[in-house]
This record gives sequence, structure tokens and C-alpha cells, in this order.
Amino acid sequence: MLGAFSAYIKNIAVFTLFAAFAELIMPENNFKKYISMVMGLLLITAVLKPMLLIFQKGTDLEWQTIQKTVSLWTQQYHIENGIQEQWEHEMIIDIYQKELEQKWTEELKNTFHTDTVSVYTEISKQSENYGDVLSVNIVGACGKGEEMKQYLKKNYTVGDVFVNDE
Repeated sequence: MLGAFSAYIKNIAVFTLFAAFAELIMPENNFKKYISMVMGLLLITAVLKPMLLIFQKGTDLEWQTIQKTVSLWTQQYHIENGIQEQWEHEMIIDIYQKELEQKWTEELKNTFHTDTVSVYTEISKQSENYGDVLSVNIVGACGKGEEMKQYLKKNYTVGDVFVNDE
């Protein structure tokens, strides 16, 4: 009995040293707090395991703790990855929109020999028509608004084209 108790104390001491060393070598990032939490949970299971064995409930407690923790990490990763993916899609649409507006503004200025035109677009973010140009607003058309409207509709696949003469 004394040998089993001695082995029990040695296991806890070794695990505590291992946990402390693992936390020391971890870089400072978001996962360090999770590693600390897992190590704490494993230490608690190591301490409680002999008591739980009395009730026949501690046979795979360490493995169950690791499985639950990995499951939680996976769920959090998918949530964070979804947010990152949404942000990337918004950035792509924003860059696409700005480049398209700049290109069409320059093209209309060169084609219709005017310096007073600006083009603004509305781009679809819906999955079924992602990236489609829903509407184009031509501002400062200087009397050539209808010609510019027809030019864009003829050369590009666009939705509604509006002209605002200023």
C-alpha cells in the first residue's frame, strides 16, 4: 500500500514538472492559455484518478479529457476560420469593386474625352451571383450620359446603369 502511494505521489510530481516545463517552452500566443487549461485538467484527473477508481469511473479519464479539449479547440478553430474567411471575401469584393470603378472611370474618360466622370458600382456578395455587378452609377456625365450607359451595357455584363449629370 505504501509503495502504491509513493508511486502515486511520484506520478503527480513528474506530471507537475512536465506541465510546468511545457508551459515554459510554449510561445506567447492565444493557445498558451488553452495548453495551461489542459495541463491543469490532466493534473486534476491524475490526482483524482485513484479516488474515482474506487467508484469505477476513472479508467479512461485522461483520454476523455484530451478528446473533449481537442473537440473544443476544433470547434473554436472552425468559428475563427469562418470569421477569417468572411473577412477575406469582403476584402476581395472591396478590392474588385475599387479596381473595376477605376478601370471603368478611366475607360469612359478616354472613350468620351472628358475629365468629369466617376463610376461607382454595387457588387453582389450573395453566393448564387457572387461578384456580379448589380448596378453602375455614372456621376458627372457632362451630357454624354446615355452614350456612356449604352457603352457599358454593350461591352460589359452589368445590371442597372444610372446616370447622374452634375
